[in-house]
Amino acid sequence: MGGVVISRLDIVVRSTEVDTLGHVNNSVYQQWMEWGRFEWVRHADTDFSKLGDPSLTMVVVHVSLDYRHESRRDDRMVIETSLSRLGTKSITYRQRILHANGVVAAEGTVVLAMFDKQTRRSAEIPPGFRATLEPLVVSDVAGP
Repeated sequence: MGGVVISRLDIVVRSTEVDTLGHVNNSVYQQWMEWGRFEWVRHADTDFSKLGDPSLTMVVVHVSLDYRHESRRDDRMVIETSLSRLGTKSITYRQRILHANGVVAAEGTVVLAMFDKQTRRSAEIPPGFRATLEPLVVSDVAGP
């Protein structure tokens, strides 16, 4: 992959995602964000299983999510995902969930840390993987 990737995943709100108030339950947005991150990984061709060390993986360590506008059954939505920060041991995704008309339903950030499965502690991002991620960072996106 050669450069910045902002993935966009189109979805339609299902009846099972709506709560008794008639709008999407708050917990569903985090599921959608996870789908968006998987879509970003696919588009960016950065499969975390190719880290080069089977003892390493990435784990979610922080989620920040702001709800802006309600979503209802059958609404058409778009999940936008970009890599906004690359740290020594972690990466940060910026994500927005928009209605098809562009109205922001929710936006937030998710931090994933490199995790050593043997020591059960955070680890530095391997140099080869870092080199893959560096050109993909979108540094000029506004935060939530």
